[in-house]
Amino acid sequence: MGVSIMFNFEVAGLADEAETKSVLSALAELLAEEGLRDHEVGLGWSIQDGRHWITGETDYPIGISRFYAWRPHFEGAFEERVRTVAPAATPSINWRYMDEN
Repeated sequence: MGVSIMFNFEVAGLADEAETKSVLSALAELLAEEGLRDHEVGLGWSIQDGRHWITGETDYPIGISRFYAWRPHFEGAFEERVRTVAPAATPSINWRYMDEN
C-alpha cells in the first residue's frame, strides 16, 4: 500500500563551501537514484555568518509504495551519503503524512 507523504531535510555543521557542494552533489545523486525528480524535491544550500547548511523539501505530496520499507532505507542512505563526505555534519529528515490530515 502506498502512503502520501511530504518531507523536508537539513544538513547542518558543514565545514565550508567545498564540503557543502560535495554533500549537495551526493544528495542530488541519491534523490535521482530513488526516482525523486527535481520538480518533486527542491534542494539548495546557504551560508550565513560563516555557517554552511543544506536544505531540501518536497514541493507537493508524493506517493511512496511500501513506505514502511522505503523510509528506513532512505534515511540510512541519506545519512550514509552525508557521513561519507562530511563526518562532522548533522543530517535530519522530517516526515509529514498527508493521509493523516
